[in-house]
Amino acid sequence: MYKIVVTRRIPGIEQAAEHLPPDWDLWINPSEYPLTREELISHAKDGDGMLVCNDRIDDELMAALPRLKALSNYGVGVDNIDLEAAKKRGIIVTNLPDEVTYSTAELAFALMLACMRRLNEADQLVRSANPFSWTPTIVIGRNLRGKTLGIIGFGRIGQKVAEMAKAFEMKIIYYSRSRKPEVEQRLSAEYRSLQDLLQAADVVSLHVPGGEQTRHLIGAGQLKLMKREAILINVARGTVVDETALAGALINKQIAAAGLDVYEQEPFVTEQLLKLPNAVLTPHIGCSTWETRFAMTAKAIQNVYDVLASRY
Repeated sequence: MYKIVVTRRIPGIEQAAEHLPPDWDLWINPSEYPLTREELISHAKDGDGMLVCNDRIDDELMAALPRLKALSNYGVGVDNIDLEAAKKRGIIVTNLPDEVTYSTAELAFALMLACMRRLNEADQLVRSANPFSWTPTIVIGRNLRGKTLGIIGFGRIGQKVAEMAKAFEMKIIYYSRSRKPEVEQRLSAEYRSLQDLLQAADVVSLHVPGGEQTRHLIGAGQLKLMKREAILINVARGTVVDETALAGALINKQIAAAGLDVYEQEPFVTEQLLKLPNAVLTPHIGCSTWETRFAMTAKAIQNVYDVLASRY
């Protein structure tokens, strides 16, 4: 018999757990909010597998969970888990690289449209003036059609964004650590250096992993390279962007707008950004659709099962 601990209540968990062997034990945090470290240890000290939902799992915590064999992360990134410590202890870590792809790419486009069509400002105008006064120059935005989309990071999500961009008749350029000739041909995408991409793109969309290698990949110097009418989209990791520099670029109109779903000190947001009408801000909802959440839950439970049943 194995015990699996789910660190937060997530959509579809009961249905997903129906497929587990009947003699396995499942403990689910009844709250959507995180457990304290002490609570987590108390519930998971005899656990064999853990479905981790944005919890920080470090070496010290693993040491307190001697039976732990499987960590199933509820997302694509694993920067919340000490992978070296897990490897040292023989704990297998899994994630969800496929399930979040479509909805995250879709949100990137929602942010692009919100920025280009100035939806923040349009919404506030209607709410502040009833009736509002229509004029031919009221909240004039710009079309995505014909614009150059610069994608930084050309993995699953970056490529899905490129696929969607074709429907908007956008030109696609990309930068990544390695070129992808087959994908270039399939998506009619051009490889550029980071500097060339930033100078050429009307929309810059970030899709790189977090970590020290990408920390402040977009800072003051990179923002100065961008067009004054360009917009920046980040649905990747907050640490990829220097938020203080970004706020300054938006205030000084170095770039036109930014759409952010992730933040450098998440869940805290740089105060200046909160006051800017040309910053569209969402609370890390890249994969927050019912379809995606149910798919994530089913796969995350399946990952734990596969490890514990020696099928992984």
